[in-house]
Amino acid sequence: MTDISIPLTITGDSNFESLRNDPIQFSKLLGSEQQRLINDHVVGQLDDQDGAPTLTDFSISNILFDRMTLKGSFRLHFKISRQFCCSDISSCQTDYMDFNFTKEDKKIYATGSYTLWTIQ
Repeated sequence: MTDISIPLTITGDSNFESLRNDPIQFSKLLGSEQQRLINDHVVGQLDDQDGAPTLTDFSISNILFDRMTLKGSFRLHFKISRQFCCSDISSCQTDYMDFNFTKEDKKIYATGSYTLWTIQ
């Protein structure tokens, strides 16, 4: 299990206090570059690469923030989508990553790790 660090930028017209109370707006901080980094991190840890797995449907929940320390956490939900070309079958698995973050001015520095859950 390895960690991934991603920078998130709060746009100049966004109020962080309102963002932390609105998971949909908070999830918009994840740009295409951050989504690609997370996708590469998670897919790289999958044992089964069949169906060209890719992450879709990102959403955020459980946003916690301590104003005194400027630290917090959130859970990033996503689907691991696969498309099997030989059989026209697709599949999807819902999963998540937990992130801890530090807020510095208009930036959030988030670090998370992905745990591959396998039931035997």
